[in-house]
Amino acid sequence: MLGGLGGALLIGGATVRHRARRMLRVLGTRPWTAHSSVALQRGTSGAAVVLGGPAAGELLPLTPHAAQWRFPLLNGPTGVLWWCGDARTGGVLAPPGGTELIWARPVRGRRARTLAAGPQAAGLHGRLAPRQPQGAPDGTAGPARATAAPAVAASAVAASAVAASAVTARSTAARRRRPWWRGTFRWVVVVGCLLMALATSWSVASENDPLVDLTVTGDSADGRCLVRWTDPFDGRTRTGPFHCEGPRGPVEGWETGFVVSYGPFKGDLYDSELRGTSAVTATDTAGLGGLALAAVGGVGGVTRLVVSARRRREKRDAALYGPAAPTAPAVADSGDGTDGEAADGTGNGAGDGAATRSSGGSRVDYAALAATAERQAGLRGPDTAKPRATGDVRAGQAVTWWRVPMLRQAAGITRTSGLLGYTVVIAALCWFLGADTVPGGPRAAAVLTGIAGCWSAWRMFRSAIPLARRMARAATSLESRTRRYVLLFDVNDANAGPLLMLFPAGVAGEEPDPGVVADGGDALPEGLLRILPPGPDKCPWAGLPAATGTVELRGRLDEEPVVVAWIEGRAYWPQDPYQAIDRSGPEALEAVTELLPGPM
Repeated sequence: MLGGLGGALLIGGATVRHRARRMLRVLGTRPWTAHSSVALQRGTSGAAVVLGGPAAGELLPLTPHAAQWRFPLLNGPTGVLWWCGDARTGGVLAPPGGTELIWARPVRGRRARTLAAGPQAAGLHGRLAPRQPQGAPDGTAGPARATAAPAVAASAVAASAVAASAVTARSTAARRRRPWWRGTFRWVVVVGCLLMALATSWSVASENDPLVDLTVTGDSADGRCLVRWTDPFDGRTRTGPFHCEGPRGPVEGWETGFVVSYGPFKGDLYDSELRGTSAVTATDTAGLGGLALAAVGGVGGVTRLVVSARRRREKRDAALYGPAAPTAPAVADSGDGTDGEAADGTGNGAGDGAATRSSGGSRVDYAALAATAERQAGLRGPDTAKPRATGDVRAGQAVTWWRVPMLRQAAGITRTSGLLGYTVVIAALCWFLGADTVPGGPRAAAVLTGIAGCWSAWRMFRSAIPLARRMARAATSLESRTRRYVLLFDVNDANAGPLLMLFPAGVAGEEPDPGVVADGGDALPEGLLRILPPGPDKCPWAGLPAATGTVELRGRLDEEPVVVAWIEGRAYWPQDPYQAIDRSGPEALEAVTELLPGPM
């Protein structure tokens, strides 16, 4: 079993390394281009992605080589994917930004025609043309690219060559700056897999060790007897000590033993109790040591990735949110001594337009973010599935959390039940039919799923269920606040939920009137709320509200702000607690720009 695991890990590692080199070669020679896309869930023929071609009416069906847990990267809310490669040989897919890379190969034949003729792929023709990333062959998209002049094409080729050279230079510089200790856990896993594979080969070879007849010729000084036998590999007569059964007299006797047939121990003589050779001890040491190294390397590598991601997120959140802000956050100082009052009298602190920009020059006011949200909605296209059921949730009427499908999913009941259910089924089979009738693979998997299920159940009862109860109480609370919202998506994290950027609905410093919505487009965001995708797994973005509008926030914004967004009579459940934005400094506005989409 250990050898099979080690061999599988070695083959997988070699495949991943070969694919990584191929991706690096493609990325170094070709530029990124942005395409409208639609991802089709796994079926009998596997997952598929259809890209809108560079010319009008063209479609490019692709088969991504990605695990199931990476499929959401291809089914992002923006409806746009970056492509770098050749339509004939394959290339690299990535969400906008190019940080998560997935290898894909073209689909040919009948399946390609079937995918291109499907209703989901047909919707690509009516979408907006995405903006091209820097280094693309041209700055246009869709049919405009086919009508480019020869001079533009020549400059595009030159720009592409410059971009490729820049990518190669950056890759070389990054490799030179890479610390020597980077990748240590990866090599620890490789060494562990090699040791497990070696131990497995020795263990399999020991099943074919030949049985030989021994002639007892006397006793040795250490209490063992001296025997003579014929070597089965070279036919020579050999003598040596052996652990004989029972006391021996001066007369000759007969015994049987085994001869090692593998490795540096070939030719060693041992008895039925594995005495007489160090081959067994070396095999066990290599197997257990390899397993320990693989476990340490795997846990260490995952821990390093998690810690790095957490540090990046904490750094961004610290710059974005700053210290704890009150319910009505302070506005930015306009710099004219009016303590945040705008020059135009709106009270938004951005009358001259300076406060609506971050230090990098990106606009973060309502008008700019609303334009971005409208473009994202146009790129995403129409919904291809129905949203999940919301349950009977009404304001002012108590609701039981486990009656709401979205809250059951958020609490993790389905995941925990599946893990523990498999373990219970295997345990029942072993109890009634006997452990020997159940193969070792399912039993080992039952142990692992049992451990994971117990951990998931502990987290569910400790934090997930209490949070679901608080969300249910917040959704039915009579206390509400009306705000304007802008629906955005973090293109740097395709697994993140939709983000509601919230703006004041009235005059700054005053409690907004539920029926009044301010028209000022230079208002700064006062908070954000990330919500759970309302759609099913195959289309999680189905059922999202309009890109801009008015939202009612129900719940409390005190110690642990848990609020539920009500938009057009539908409850949208929070994925994270409500976060108030500190608008008193440029760091918060600079951090807000990190949540904005790049070229799409």
